[in-house]
Amino acid sequence: MPSDECTDNTDDRALQAKATPPAAPTTELAKRFGDALGETAAKPIEQIGQLIAKCGLDFVEKIMEQTEATEAAGGLLTHDRKRRRSKGGVFFYLAKGQMDARLRGEIFPTFGKGGDGSIAPPGIEWGDRIKPMKALGEQPGLISGLTVALSGRPGKLHIDGSSVMTVIEQRQVKAPPYPKGVPHFDTVDGVTTFYVFMSLRHWKRVEKALEDERDLLVIEGSAVYDGALEGITILSTRVSTKMLDYQKRKAKSQAERKTDSHAKASAGQLDLTDLPSEAANKLQQLHSTAEKLRSKLSAMEEGDQQTGLKMTRRLLVQTEKQIANLRRQYEK
Repeated sequence: MPSDECTDNTDDRALQAKATPPAAPTTELAKRFGDALGETAAKPIEQIGQLIAKCGLDFVEKIMEQTEATEAAGGLLTHDRKRRRSKGGVFFYLAKGQMDARLRGEIFPTFGKGGDGSIAPPGIEWGDRIKPMKALGEQPGLISGLTVALSGRPGKLHIDGSSVMTVIEQRQVKAPPYPKGVPHFDTVDGVTTFYVFMSLRHWKRVEKALEDERDLLVIEGSAVYDGALEGITILSTRVSTKMLDYQKRKAKSQAERKTDSHAKASAGQLDLTDLPSEAANKLQQLHSTAEKLRSKLSAMEEGDQQTGLKMTRRLLVQTEKQIANLRRQYEK
């Protein structure tokens, strides 16, 4: 299948045929991609295999690269903006958005359909936003609170008492993947200026970390438009860096894993010879499940994978509680 049926780019058919692996390796490749995306269920693995077979390995690898870049930039929210998409969810979202409609319908037959099976209408184009937005401005709503988060490198600092000020600019914004209904654009030229205020105490916490030019300042706080400065002022409530946040998450994970290890030790091992066969089998299953969860948890922590981390920890704690309860029951 030529790759131009998956994207708007026109590729050579011979090259595409060469890039599409035979059926057996396709299944193996699909599982590898699935593992990298945290997808283990049969359906998504099958869909990844269809993407490889119909769109080519080059297409899938390109989407994987875009997925990694999107995750590194902070990920992508779900359509209702209530939670962050899983890594696999980002992959499929990007793939669907860059495929030919016919092939997309073959691989993802429910794409664009609501719960009642209806087809979702197309969203507004970026160039058509001005007229309706200006009309809506005549009857605006009212914000009761606004919190923003930005990351980047700080500019020159000005310290006045306990106040630290810097200016951070955003230039030529390139659109990340947006949910359906939010208009897309290639780039928006121009400069948006953010005037940042933070406390000296907060700045001292991150000053040394930012000596590493690869690290990024992370600021959360309130945002207001400052007419005198003709830009957006950020009044910081939390100041950190990407690396400090990572180290904090890692330390928390290690502490929780240590607690889990203590729980495992306290649960102990039973002498299965004195147990009824049903109880012995149950205990063996629980210990096996706990070991698998510990291995999975360790791999997720090593890879700094946040999706599913809390759920895996919760399952491990529940399993260890079951082991401890079974132990107490037969020690009486």
